[in-house]
Amino acid sequence: MRPAASLVGIGAAAALSAAGSLGGVSAFTSIGGASRTQYSIATTGGVVQRLPLHYAHGGDDIDLSTVPDVEITPEEREFFARTSALCSERNLPLAGVKNARDLATVSKSPVRPGRIYRTGRVSDASDDDIALLFDELGVRTLVDLRSPTELKDDPTLERDAVFKDFVSVVWNERGRGEEGKEVELPRGKPRIRTRVNEDGSPKPKMSRGERAREMLEGMRSDEGESEEEGEDPSAELHSSSAHDRRERHFVSIMNELKYVRGTLSKLKKRDIAKALIQSPPAIVSSRARARVKDVFLSEINGGGLPLLNELLLHYGAPGIRRVLELFADRSRHPIAFYCTAGKDRTGVIAAVLLSALGVPDEDIVEDYSLSANVYAEMNDHKAMVGALSQRNLDAKTFLGAPPEVMRDTLEAIRDNYGSVEGYLDWIGFDEGCRERLRRALLEDDE
Repeated sequence: MRPAASLVGIGAAAALSAAGSLGGVSAFTSIGGASRTQYSIATTGGVVQRLPLHYAHGGDDIDLSTVPDVEITPEEREFFARTSALCSERNLPLAGVKNARDLATVSKSPVRPGRIYRTGRVSDASDDDIALLFDELGVRTLVDLRSPTELKDDPTLERDAVFKDFVSVVWNERGRGEEGKEVELPRGKPRIRTRVNEDGSPKPKMSRGERAREMLEGMRSDEGESEEEGEDPSAELHSSSAHDRRERHFVSIMNELKYVRGTLSKLKKRDIAKALIQSPPAIVSSRARARVKDVFLSEINGGGLPLLNELLLHYGAPGIRRVLELFADRSRHPIAFYCTAGKDRTGVIAAVLLSALGVPDEDIVEDYSLSANVYAEMNDHKAMVGALSQRNLDAKTFLGAPPEVMRDTLEAIRDNYGSVEGYLDWIGFDEGCRERLRRALLEDDE
């Protein structure tokens, strides 16, 4: 069984989670609910297939044959055709890994070829994909941006054919402006573990009410997240220096709880949100959740992906800084970084990086737009649309990559932080760090 978080990626997953947590129904196991898609995992011709069997919500099945296709206007059809043509020119010829391309292919990009690749989920790689990525291109560092919830629900997370030659390194957040803690997992030790009590029995998941109260408490602080379910704090501290080996870095820059907390913070000044903050137990009541559901959904649908990107830039700042530090270490190249579809988190980090290197906005927007087709090409597209529609969320909004989303995101960075450089200063990636980044990505090898 696989929850929607691992289907739609963190952007759409966050919308589902936020809507569910305050609407009387929870969208994710991490929030206390039971919305799940059951999957059959199979390999055909060396390509991993994730086949959705059904999508259940609150005990009711969605008949995927009844889920309508997202309506496409003539203008959008032309846009998809244009981006598809660019994808054929720039994307790597991979069968299982979606949305993969060298950042050197972006128009006016000064990045040297073969340094940094953006991709979708690497664990779906076919045998030929593995040969291209690791033998021909020589990728030696993987950076997985997904949340622990997504990792826990990925049946291919520890796929030996892909990751057997990689050492796993987990970065744990300490808070903005503070150094995170890196731990190296012994070979063979899984990234995700089951949390247990002292007697060895599994710890029960937090109830919806406990999660809701935690969200409200989190609204009062910008401190880093506490250890998340499934993380392993017991491994030894890993040195930040480069090694002559292949490494797989887990840097969870965002999770569903942060998105919910951030969306709630947007409602702070409204009377209904004030009432909830003043009386946290009220959110546990189904009646109280029903009263705020419409307001909450309006905030999410109205804000769309620009809102989620704004929250990502704020609440995901420590992780973004760590990813940029990895990029700035030339000895770790070539690097491939990814989330689920390589669209939202991957797209924002690519945009920040390219902008910091002087790439014009419109060329960054164009590169982001190449992700427009990624969800439509996935086997579980119908399940994604059904999951969002059932929460009264606009599938086109959260599964697309229209140019205006990235334009709005770049504009928001300048409005909120003065400039991209101002944002990087705010997260602790100062001019000295940026100079190391430029040397690592722009200078030819000697």
